[in-house]
Amino acid sequence: MAGTIDAGLQNSYKTVEKSLILNKPLDQTVTSQIPAAVRQAFEDIVAGRYGNVIQNSPVFKDAHEDRAIILETGSVEEWITKRLASLAKDDETSMHLLATGIACLNAFVQINWTGPIFNLAFESLFSAGDKEIEETLKSKIQASCLSSLSADSEEVYHLTEQLGWLAAARKILLNDDLRHSRYTAAFWAQRAVFIQQQLLDEGSGSIQSLIILLSAESSSKFGINNVDLDKETLALKVRHSLEMGLILSFYGQDKEAFEKMTESQKASGFEWSLTGALGRRTKFQTFDVSQLVVHAESKKEDSTANTDEEAPRPETLELDDDTILDDVAYAKTEENDKDESKRHGNLNIIDQCLLLAFCLNVKNTNPDHGITTEEMNPYVVRVLGNINNWMVHTMALLLRTRLEAHKTRTVERSALQLQALVDQIKVDDSGPEERLAYFYDLLLPSKWDMERELAGRFVSLGVVRSALEIFERLEMWEDVISCYQMLEQPLKAKQVIERLMAENPNSAKLWCILGDIEVSPEYWKKAWELSNHTFARAMRSLGSYYYKHENFPEAIECYKKALDINPLFEGSWYVLGCAGMQAEQWDVAMRAFQRVVALDQEQAEAWNNLSSIYVRLGRKPDAFLALKQATRIKFDSWKMWQNLLYVSVDIGQFSDAIWAMQRIVDMRWDKEREDAVDVPVLRLIVESVIQNWKDAHDRDGSRLAGQVQRLLEDVILARITSSPDIWSICSKFYLWQERYTDALEASLKAYRAVMHDVRIETDERVFDEVANLALDTVDMYETLGEKKENGALVCADWKYQARLIVKGLMGKTRDNFEDTATYERLKERLEDLKRS
Repeated sequence: MAGTIDAGLQNSYKTVEKSLILNKPLDQTVTSQIPAAVRQAFEDIVAGRYGNVIQNSPVFKDAHEDRAIILETGSVEEWITKRLASLAKDDETSMHLLATGIACLNAFVQINWTGPIFNLAFESLFSAGDKEIEETLKSKIQASCLSSLSADSEEVYHLTEQLGWLAAARKILLNDDLRHSRYTAAFWAQRAVFIQQQLLDEGSGSIQSLIILLSAESSSKFGINNVDLDKETLALKVRHSLEMGLILSFYGQDKEAFEKMTESQKASGFEWSLTGALGRRTKFQTFDVSQLVVHAESKKEDSTANTDEEAPRPETLELDDDTILDDVAYAKTEENDKDESKRHGNLNIIDQCLLLAFCLNVKNTNPDHGITTEEMNPYVVRVLGNINNWMVHTMALLLRTRLEAHKTRTVERSALQLQALVDQIKVDDSGPEERLAYFYDLLLPSKWDMERELAGRFVSLGVVRSALEIFERLEMWEDVISCYQMLEQPLKAKQVIERLMAENPNSAKLWCILGDIEVSPEYWKKAWELSNHTFARAMRSLGSYYYKHENFPEAIECYKKALDINPLFEGSWYVLGCAGMQAEQWDVAMRAFQRVVALDQEQAEAWNNLSSIYVRLGRKPDAFLALKQATRIKFDSWKMWQNLLYVSVDIGQFSDAIWAMQRIVDMRWDKEREDAVDVPVLRLIVESVIQNWKDAHDRDGSRLAGQVQRLLEDVILARITSSPDIWSICSKFYLWQERYTDALEASLKAYRAVMHDVRIETDERVFDEVANLALDTVDMYETLGEKKENGALVCADWKYQARLIVKGLMGKTRDNFEDTATYERLKERLEDLKRS
């Protein structure tokens, strides 16, 4: 398709392609230079007339005269491949192909996501008005597409309508020649493949890899990674980065998603912040309190905001509560007045999409509780404040229904609003051109997913029968069975699955569902065999069964088979790793947890388990690095910090060991005081400084003296004052520092901490320990008493103090231990003191 054409016409084509991505009206001075048929095709796309584009496309022209393949096999892909091979290889044809691919994709989205109703059926292109042939084609094409669009054993939702449009769009847009010749083809192909992903039961590794490839290809075509970008390229970068951020979010890669969203925001020039403003939430509130609010401002030039008040809008329900205000009433203060435009000023539509994307990222990266809901709400409120686009407003309303679903005063509006959103898909109050303008910049669920969400909402409200009706209509049989079980009708649940299996006895999925109900491994094995060893879910279920029954070798084999088919299941990798650890198959466990952290770098438990495996394999430096990641993510887990403490000491990372011990003491002091300090490890840390041991980087241990002193004095001794071991360690450290008075005082406190133990007079072992401490303290008096510190003797009457210690202990224990060797040592030491 690399035909010869002048540069001016090629630039015109490129400008038209860009306009389509950026939702900009086609420039008449540009379109006047391109062939009329191409111009008309792209004008139809802009206006949402996808049927016109398809019917006038060279791909589908006289399709009914060339229907042999599709009549025989129902394969859209085979038919498209044959048609593409028959077309000319020039730029005008490539533009027609691009327009056709886009129109097919958008038609599919209109049918299954956005509405309104699309009246052109894919099979009608081949039937020439023959209804019998049309019905035959419909079932054949649907069956073929259900198979061809499945990936990695993950099945397409079987009631998806008009799959032929997506199959055609995908085949056209993924064509190598088209992607090479057309500026935006790879980007549209990326969109088509992601739509395919959203039809599947679970994420697909092969589809994810293809999306990443297409993203890199389109990024290179757009040149968005260059340093100096013109205005149009920046706008393309906004779309490209935002859509990739949403895709990464879909796959659970939230950190990478946030980076892409931030990249998009910077390219847009959009500025926003989550802050506080004084206001009131209830009708009877008499004072203002700080309310979370999003301050946001779009870049001023070329605003895409729609200020037409008469434009059709999604049905938006009022709260109508007797206490809660629909919107926060902000106080009349100088600061609030100054920030009025940041709170309520209109935004570019793409910036509203960005805010909703950031809102989803808040949900994905925080625990599922009320605080997260409160943090998400300001994003949604900021978007709902300005109605600019039908579908963007729909997404904002959907997010609001989710946030309000668990609040007593808003749960009713939440359910009714969700019902209204489901119903509006069939309403034609806005055209497809508006509904699809920003569709790919939102993570909007399909119409069946939205209905499923509504049914789930009914279940949470206890209206199980209404939910059951929806699930039955959607033929979501697992949910149907779950509803019957909640209604305590297990017999009906079993009847449902038996009826389905009578209709389709070779369905691997149905055998798996039966296995889940009966908890029988035989059914999962049957599903695996029926699928010819391709249905990963069967092995995941069987692996889970074996793991729960502690048959770890079998669990490992099952999960390996499942993950060979679809490696995108983080949870399966995690259980495989755990099974590997239990079976002491360390290499298996290591590879599994490495894969977990590759899929989700914020998985603290996986990092922690990986470190344990590295220790087992003698790779302690790697264990140290893994634990650094684990403690960064799970900052308040004392167990992970304790693991880091031990590994750090083992490999000579004493600075990290000091920090780890501080964290452990901070966390355990309130509830587990006796175990807050690991004394042997503390002794090693202090010895590393006193003995000047080299660390892992060949640095002197003595350089950490200041950190050790802060650990001892500010962290440990500030809380623990009754441990003789800790005082003894401090005494030794102070002696090394030549702080003689402090060393003597610490030694004395170590002795005092044990001298009042009631067991001293009855338990010889305790007596021996106390006597040893007493003798150590006497030695300290003798060693340090006559030394000078700050111009004065450390202890002028050291002999007297030393004799007092020995006499006091002897007098206390004479009756029970006078004949012991330890008591004799005390007598001898007292005589020495008298003679000196």
